[in-house]
Amino acid sequence: MTTRDLGSLGSTPRSFNSFNVNAVEPTDVFKFSIGSTQNINLSLNNISAADDADLRLFRDVNGNGILDATDRVSGAVSSSTKASNQDEAINVRANAGTYFAEVSRFAPGSSGTVFYDLDLSATAPTSTSNYSNLLPKEFVLGNLSTDVTRFGNISNTNTADVYSFSLGTFEGVNISLTGLSADADIRLIRDSNNNRIVDAGEEVARSARAGTTSELISNITQSGDYFLQVNQFSGSTAYTATFDRFATPFA
Repeated sequence: MTTRDLGSLGSTPRSFNSFNVNAVEPTDVFKFSIGSTQNINLSLNNISAADDADLRLFRDVNGNGILDATDRVSGAVSSSTKASNQDEAINVRANAGTYFAEVSRFAPGSSGTVFYDLDLSATAPTSTSNYSNLLPKEFVLGNLSTDVTRFGNISNTNTADVYSFSLGTFEGVNISLTGLSADADIRLIRDSNNNRIVDAGEEVARSARAGTTSELISNITQSGDYFLQVNQFSGSTAYTATFDRFATPFA
């Protein structure tokens, strides 16, 4: 097991590209700290085809700086263990302390060496200027050839959901977030450099109304690939995300 000490994690994403785990070393561990209550954002993406890797987050509960059996039992924070090479994501509000992000090879689903990219950041909670800045493909909608409705939940244990979709020529979409019992917001991203991070100038639109008011992003008509983020502002709420697809008279 290889452990990399990243020091203090902040809002500027840390990226580790083309890393790998294999049968001899099936896990990589990334150690980091946060100095106050933050939203920890982790994105495990670009997992090699026909392989499988999982993502887990632990807290260093005994303060020895090593991911050990005590941390695995008492310090387990969150995990993402989707099948095959689907992206894995963890977005969780956490108190100040030292944490371990573990990438592990899922042997029954992997043929040999598993390559992956990992992005990590820690952003301030309850601030519309500090949404999650990572873009895992958590929920893949594909091309919006028809209306799509999805249901989800946002809370301290899942502070962000990310939906990826595309619009073809002569296609547009209106996006709404409804059914809120706490404050959640949405923003639309075009990842122009395909680095799976929200960089300056890539936000297309956002809706950040106060309280439980429904959110709306309307009249998106440019063809291409998009990410919709649903972000917690405060509290815990179920939500309904509706992608209302419409035809346009122009390409």
